[in-house]
Amino acid sequence: MPHYKPQFLAKVKDLDERQVDTDPVLRCKNPGLPRIGPPDKIIQQSKQIVFLYDDVSGAFWRIIPMDGRPHRTDVDPSYLGDSVGHWEGDTLVIEASQFNDDSWLTDNGAFHTADLRVTERLHRVGDTIEYQAVVEDPGVLVEPWKPRTRILELSQNELVEPAPCVDQDMKHLVDDSHHANPR
Repeated sequence: MPHYKPQFLAKVKDLDERQVDTDPVLRCKNPGLPRIGPPDKIIQQSKQIVFLYDDVSGAFWRIIPMDGRPHRTDVDPSYLGDSVGHWEGDTLVIEASQFNDDSWLTDNGAFHTADLRVTERLHRVGDTIEYQAVVEDPGVLVEPWKPRTRILELSQNELVEPAPCVDQDMKHLVDDSHHANPR
């Protein structure tokens, strides 16, 4: 869990206690970075890399320029921000900024501000890819936060169109046995 400045601990606690009512993902919104985690498919081209995601709240994508350009200044803040990438040896490094503040870093009320910055590193090791993110939001966090490293298994499986996310109230829920949240 990220370490928040003392003046924000009550807000995190409140959001956590009211997660069913306040978590944007439970309202079919994009999970945002780094919560969405590593991509489900990577498409590499000469000047860009495309990440495709299949998440509980829908299908999402990012286009990451790899031609040395700076972050765009003509885009609105968004859930996945504006990304630029480069290679450091055999590690793909992606820097993302220009986020909206309508997502959480992880479960448990871990909110962020529009000043969020996320640096992702993807490194291939054999038939796996190690995915690590570093989150910086100095207005609310005491220090940069590193979610756990994720290991992706390379696969030849194709993505299929996910079922639509349907925003429902909690009255239809019998129990939570069907929901094992890996985040």
